[in-house]
Amino acid sequence: MRSGMRTLGLLLAIVSIPLLSADAQEADAPEGAIVESAEVSGIDRNQLSPGLRQDIDALKGTPLDRGKAGALAVRIEEERPEVVAAVRAIARPNGDARVVFLVARIGDHADLVQNINARYAVERVEIAGVPESEVSQALRDRMQALVGNPLDTQAADAMSDSLKAELPRHDVRRRIARGTARGRIRVVFEVTEIETPWLRFAPSRSKLLYHETQKWSFVQDIPIGTRDHRFGLGVVWANKDDLIEEYSGFRLRVESRKLGTERLGASMEFSRFNQTWQGVTLSAVAQDAGIPEAYRTRLTVDPTVTFAFTPYVRVFGGASISDLESLSASPSSQMANAWVAGLGADRRWQDSANDQRVEASYQLRAATESLGSDLVYKRHAAQARYRFERGHSVVLAGLSLGYITGRAPIFERFSLGDSSTLRGWNKFDLAPAGADRMWHQSIEYRYRRGAIFLDAGSVWDPTTEQRARLSTGFGVHGDHFFLTAGFPLNADGAGATLMTGVRF
Repeated sequence: MRSGMRTLGLLLAIVSIPLLSADAQEADAPEGAIVESAEVSGIDRNQLSPGLRQDIDALKGTPLDRGKAGALAVRIEEERPEVVAAVRAIARPNGDARVVFLVARIGDHADLVQNINARYAVERVEIAGVPESEVSQALRDRMQALVGNPLDTQAADAMSDSLKAELPRHDVRRRIARGTARGRIRVVFEVTEIETPWLRFAPSRSKLLYHETQKWSFVQDIPIGTRDHRFGLGVVWANKDDLIEEYSGFRLRVESRKLGTERLGASMEFSRFNQTWQGVTLSAVAQDAGIPEAYRTRLTVDPTVTFAFTPYVRVFGGASISDLESLSASPSSQMANAWVAGLGADRRWQDSANDQRVEASYQLRAATESLGSDLVYKRHAAQARYRFERGHSVVLAGLSLGYITGRAPIFERFSLGDSSTLRGWNKFDLAPAGADRMWHQSIEYRYRRGAIFLDAGSVWDPTTEQRARLSTGFGVHGDHFFLTAGFPLNADGAGATLMTGVRF
């Protein structure tokens, strides 16, 4: 093993370390040739002990002994565990030999890092950062089984993954340290706690999007604050992407994710939006008495309190008070006031090769006369998202379900066919005034920047036919940028729809 590693080190060193004035065509010196000079290449010789430097210098003027020179290379490796060393003896024109100790740093060569420590026996295995009692006895027994044997890097990596699984809010780093004797190493699993907030601020809704049939939408969220408390200003211009209505205006949001305890948080949002309607939407509203009339402006106040059971599971509750100014003269406005309650969960699993994330949520919005609401309804909405990442490959899957009873205002009604749902369809062709029922699922595969997807879904009312729609397409994705072409699969004569923009 030691000889093989030195040979590998020699090959790497020949590629990466210039040999002063040695030429690749120079021949090896014969055994017994007088050593003209002895040099160290690849590291500063002053990094070696005085005794080792003296023994290397002592080769000068003596007959070449490859075994003796090889023993000095072993001593270099023992003094500097982060390197591999090999010897080359080059024949000089006068018949003498030039001895060069070729030294390559392990960290400069990724393929060496995985194998180099297999030369040394494990003296001790340690866990640093947490009490060993927090680690299962079975895993500790597996770690101690490494002692006395050459380091098995695959087994050690597997133990790092097991530690991460047992300590989910911690990061694990494996480090190799010198043992108390030459040729011995210590394996140290360094465990550090990852600061995982129990509650998270509302995600940014900022975006600049272009949809070929729905044109431009712009939203800018500007958060200002500290680690646990912040104020947000949102500016919205002609947003056609989220709802059936096109709306412009602003919102103000104050939120805290730590009220005495990191488990409790609260937020208050005020928004005012002006609406612009498509002709097909107004026509659909006029023909269906079950849909409340359209409105000119929408003023909403949303107070919410959130409690976290764990850093991954939380519940929330509050109210949503909306004043909808009518397009007609009478009545002048309608109130849509609802109690809000819901549950959210998310989790992430990581190991040396894979990264997985799951998010799920459910929300109930119940508008009642007890809150002074003119519109009485219940709106159920559930979502689940899954992301799997391995190397350059990413798989995304999602499912959304929606169900409304009663007479909900248009902004509460469901729609599909925008930049993220049933991509390629136009939402005004599917349900121009939204609908009370909805399901949607999507799966997408990305490799590097490229992506392909398949969407399926349906949006309908109890009095209309439920029809499943399909779409597929491809695109390019950056960290925030996307460019997508969507193709409806079961539409009559529909072509591709181009969508592009940034979400940030």
